[in-house]
Amino acid sequence: MAAGYGWPQSTAVRAGDYVFVSGVVAIDPGTGERVNGTVTSEAHRVFQNLKLVLESAGTSLERMVQVRAMIYDRIEYDALNRVYRQYVPNGPPARTVWSVQIIDAFKVQLDAIAVA
Repeated sequence: MAAGYGWPQSTAVRAGDYVFVSGVVAIDPGTGERVNGTVTSEAHRVFQNLKLVLESAGTSLERMVQVRAMIYDRIEYDALNRVYRQYVPNGPPARTVWSVQIIDAFKVQLDAIAVA
């Protein structure tokens, strides 16, 4: 997966027993191209990308201890939650959700911290 979607950041950094993941958005990991769609379709792609990043760093979605989610419109909160529950069904980590204007007009962006 392209590091940080071409932004000046690392997609993931390991520090001690933790993996910090930043700026996961809806891009195709094979092509680096943006995946446009609804909050639901973008959220699925974002969680699939997050899963790939975490597994590449030797951890998993199940080992997340914090998630920061950004959505472009607070009215989409329920749509995000429906997707979130599919990828994080049990023992969810601490989480914050913000409604913000996301760079490049993405609809969903996630940051996460997981135990390595």
